[in-house]
Amino acid sequence: MHKIEEVLQPQPLRKTEYSLDRICELVEPRSRDELILALGKLVQSGRMKRIIRVISHATQGGVADFNSLEEVPRVIDDGRTGLSMEVTPNDLRLIYVVPPTNDNR
Repeated sequence: MHKIEEVLQPQPLRKTEYSLDRICELVEPRSRDELILALGKLVQSGRMKRIIRVISHATQGGVADFNSLEEVPRVIDDGRTGLSMEVTPNDLRLIYVVPPTNDNR
């Protein structure tokens, strides 16, 4: 858990986002399951947030973020292309967000 906290330090004045794969690369956990449990604890403590991001079919960029799977609509407007898209499980990414510090130095 210490290595996760060390690697995922909040940055002054900006949030930082990580995919689970990127966190695995940075932390190099003994076990992915242990890492997921540790991330869950960080989310529960409020030190990190977990979001579901819908990815555009056309641009591969983020279309919208949601707090839970239940909030994700079946169809969503892709503001980058001006088209509606049907959301499938392949269009979803789990993203971990580290909020910024409130350091005013």
